[in-house]
Amino acid sequence: MMTDIGEAAAAKVQHNINEFDKVIKVSVDIDNLAQGLLDTYKPPLEQVGNELQEILNKQEILDNKMQVENQHLTATAEDDECAAMYITVQAYQEKLSRIKREMALIHERTTKLKKRAIYLQQVKQKQALAKEQKREEELRREQELIGKPPSI
Repeated sequence: MMTDIGEAAAAKVQHNINEFDKVIKVSVDIDNLAQGLLDTYKPPLEQVGNELQEILNKQEILDNKMQVENQHLTATAEDDECAAMYITVQAYQEKLSRIKREMALIHERTTKLKKRAIYLQQVKQKQALAKEQKREEELRREQELIGKPPSI
């Protein structure tokens, strides 16, 4: 009976050992798979991590530069002399645009006046030509009426 119990215990222990070996074998396989995955994905992930760190560093540098620029702009905006100069520049811009509009209007008017002057000059020339032709016609008629002196 003791041997039966010993054999049963030995069989049970042997069964537990076989199961433990299977667990160890599965555990080793899992470790190998995990190591393979790590070997495959670790370099690209490290590279991405390095690139992200570089981007974060550059972003921090840009943020610092932007803060400095904002401080400069704020200081400039608060400067009364710059504000007065800005107002002066605006006033001169308005004057300049007004002068440009006036010059465009003057140019338009002078163009119209030149066209009108040319037209009037042409009319006067036609009138003078007509008057000259009329005078010549009158002289010719007068000469015809007077008649020609007899030829000797």
